[in-house]
Amino acid sequence: MKKKILAVALALTMLGGMVACGSSASTEQGGSTADVPAETTETVADASTEPGTSSEEEASSSEAKVADYPMLDNLDLDGTLQPGMYEGKKIVVACSGANYEKVFKIFASLFKEMTGGEVEIQSFPDQLFEKGQMGLSSNQFDIVCMPIAYIHSFAHAGLLTDVTEMLETIASPSYDEEDFLTGMYDTYSRYEGMQVAFPFKPDSMVFFYRKDLFEDPEQQAAFKEKYGRDLTVPETPEEMLEVAQFFTKSMNPDSPVEYGYSGVLSKGSSRFTWFNHLGYFGGKELNDDYTPGFTDGSGVEALQFMLDLVECAPEESITFDWDTGNTYFAQGNAAMMEQWPGLYMNCEAEDSPVKGKIGYGLVPGGSPCLGGWAMSIAASSPEQEMAFKFCELVTSKDGEYIKAPIEMDPCRASNYERDIFLELGNPVYDALKANLAVASQLADTDVPYVSAQVGDIEEVAIQSALAGEITAEEAVNQIAEEMTNVIDSIKDDL
Repeated sequence: MKKKILAVALALTMLGGMVACGSSASTEQGGSTADVPAETTETVADASTEPGTSSEEEASSSEAKVADYPMLDNLDLDGTLQPGMYEGKKIVVACSGANYEKVFKIFASLFKEMTGGEVEIQSFPDQLFEKGQMGLSSNQFDIVCMPIAYIHSFAHAGLLTDVTEMLETIASPSYDEEDFLTGMYDTYSRYEGMQVAFPFKPDSMVFFYRKDLFEDPEQQAAFKEKYGRDLTVPETPEEMLEVAQFFTKSMNPDSPVEYGYSGVLSKGSSRFTWFNHLGYFGGKELNDDYTPGFTDGSGVEALQFMLDLVECAPEESITFDWDTGNTYFAQGNAAMMEQWPGLYMNCEAEDSPVKGKIGYGLVPGGSPCLGGWAMSIAASSPEQEMAFKFCELVTSKDGEYIKAPIEMDPCRASNYERDIFLELGNPVYDALKANLAVASQLADTDVPYVSAQVGDIEEVAIQSALAGEITAEEAVNQIAEEMTNVIDSIKDDL
């Protein structure tokens, strides 16, 4: 019954939800399709800084070798990966494009060298949910790497392996599930009592701000004179709006920058800004019974705040995608931005006017949007053990080091303290941990079968509100009504 309903839902999703799926994965190549937020297209990170490689091309090529990583001593997973153990065997991994494909090709090469097993990578830069579901249903994939809401949909349909027993019997002694960031294993990996995934990439919105402006005595004095309080990094949406207005030249001719705020607000990404503040106003995406959790006024408050904030942003921000939005902020045109953590690479690039001037903190209101990616094994895979060991390698403590320079931040708490990770000099790590600890609103609304379609419903309404075609209240009512109709169509199976 579940597979039949999933097939029907998939047909609906392909007609109405492609934008949401493409946007999530492309929004941040690390997020929902939040970069390639399910987290779309995303800028390929410069891998030339990766230890053990001399160029991006070398790092991402099929020629990656264990010898390229002399700083890692446990890539063989406590000796459980042995030469020739999977000789003549093959598994297929489905993932998003760009950096995801690059990372998996590196691991495919390492796995081949260590075990003899072949790993084929199939990447899809868009329609990730649709192609993932079709591939799982037709036994084309052994492993999928997808946004967590999509993983839950596949698990609900019975398409994924419960790896609980394999974690006890064939995982290496040092795999250590308790090492993952607090709450991540439950959120990313567990579903309805099953262990269906391995955390691959954590993602939460992060607050980026021009610390040079906040620390400028002249700006501090002017702000205090105007608002009667100190100019501090905002902790609430109300404080954020005040600061945004203060640094918007059309509202304050003495502002040193044109805009107080900038964002990635094009269709496919705009819902993330709404989600960033929904929790602060007392709402949530879904109640436990799959009814909308924002119809008590909280959704309208959060969306009206977003519309007020956009008054402090460039008009073209409603067309900004991941790349253009990040480039705009990194050129020093705005005082603040909420974005997935990969923005730091634009800000800290050698030619960036704001290099060394950006602060990283908690999204004001303390309820940031949560993205994230996980790896799962197809229930139909004939190579369950081989697939498990490949997932284990990619998500191991040492495996995370290989991913880190390619915008795949660590999921493991211990890696944020390891010397080799600290030497990478990623300035966003502390802020990412702080946001992950309180993130609550999923970038892809977690409804089995129809996450992408619900995302599209949210985007269409928010885009209309941003364009001034409907009010915040009308947009929220539209989302609630259409979302309820879609969920009711598959609710018997929920």
